[in-house]
Amino acid sequence: MSPCPALRRLAPSSFHRLAAVLLLFLSSRSGFAQYSVSEVQPLAFGILTQGVTEIVPYTDTFRRGVVNVDGAGQVYIRVVLPAALTSALGAAIPLQFLNGDVAATESGRPPAAFDPLGSTRVNLGKGTASLLIGGRAMPAANQRAGLYSATMTIIVSSTKF
Repeated sequence: MSPCPALRRLAPSSFHRLAAVLLLFLSSRSGFAQYSVSEVQPLAFGILTQGVTEIVPYTDTFRRGVVNVDGAGQVYIRVVLPAALTSALGAAIPLQFLNGDVAATESGRPPAAFDPLGSTRVNLGKGTASLLIGGRAMPAANQRAGLYSATMTIIVSSTKF
């Protein structure tokens, strides 16, 4: 007898590469500004159950994604989020990121959630800023088991966009 489909589990899935180390050179009033973006912890949905949405809040210290942004001055940060996790065989698990799923924090300040479809402003003059990234994975009831991953892009600018 085969196990109940609701009890079968998918293999672990996570963002294997949330953000590569990026150096962004953007024009500013004083010439060029340099910012670096580094992944501290990937967003990990863990083992998913077929047909059950898995929610990772940005407050979940073990599964949330964490990205650090270094540089100087006031900057605007935008997160370009993937629409799905994909497997090597082309299967996809839709992702959803809602207002409040992503937060930014600066030295000495509590995290402030923002709409991930827009940008947020942080002050890098106080040290490193961190992005705390949560979201939702929505596997189908007949989702194929396997390893799934996705990449997101972090854009840092000295001017609003």
